[in-house]
Amino acid sequence: MKHPRKYSLARPTFLACACSLALAGSAFTQTAAPENAQSLLEKVKRRDLDRQLAARQTGLDRLAEDLAKGHKEAEAMQASIDATGNLLKETGGNLNRLISQRKRLEQVLELTTLRIEAEKLKAEGLQMLGDAQAKALAALTKRAEETDLRAHLGATELKLLAPGTGEAGTEPAAKEGAAKMRSTLTDLRKKLVTSENSADNAEKIARDAMRTASARLELADMAGVKAKRKAANVEGDLPAIAEKPLDLDETAPEKPQKTTPPR
Repeated sequence: MKHPRKYSLARPTFLACACSLALAGSAFTQTAAPENAQSLLEKVKRRDLDRQLAARQTGLDRLAEDLAKGHKEAEAMQASIDATGNLLKETGGNLNRLISQRKRLEQVLELTTLRIEAEKLKAEGLQMLGDAQAKALAALTKRAEETDLRAHLGATELKLLAPGTGEAGTEPAAKEGAAKMRSTLTDLRKKLVTSENSADNAEKIARDAMRTASARLELADMAGVKAKRKAANVEGDLPAIAEKPLDLDETAPEKPQKTTPPR
């Protein structure tokens, strides 16, 4: 009978111990679970924060790269702007020099045109002067022919009028000789009048030609003086750009002396 009672007393004790152990395990389980969840939550938050930080850092790195690239592009653009400005400055200088050269060349062209005109007038005047001199020579020749005819006429008249100049022999022969001499005198007088008129006309033509040549040479002289004044302006107003295309120190053409045709 002792043994059953002993067992009956031990059973409640065992059950009490078991309940105590169960209650302790349940309490331990209830205490560990919140700690694990909090730790997991912290880990999740940390991972999310790390992802956000990494994304933000990646964005900042890209912005830094874009900023550096923008600086390089701005520096390249500034260098291009500076090069363009230098080219523009050089082009402006070349343009100013070319405009100055064009101004000089235009004035030199005008000067050359004046000189050409002066030389043309001078050549025409000299040609006219040569023609006038030829006409004056022709007038001298005609005047010499007139003088020769006048001398021949005078000698014939003297022979007719002087005593003892008739034909020797019979009286009819003397009369015939005198008649021939008178006929010769008549022809000589006609020729003399014609020669005198021809010489007068030749001298008039020579004088007119000489006046025309003189007027043309005076125009050439005036044109030469005008070209000379233009040359001084071209040389004085413009700066020296290169070698002078023309000799601007030429003297004006000398004024030709007027030639008076001989009488």
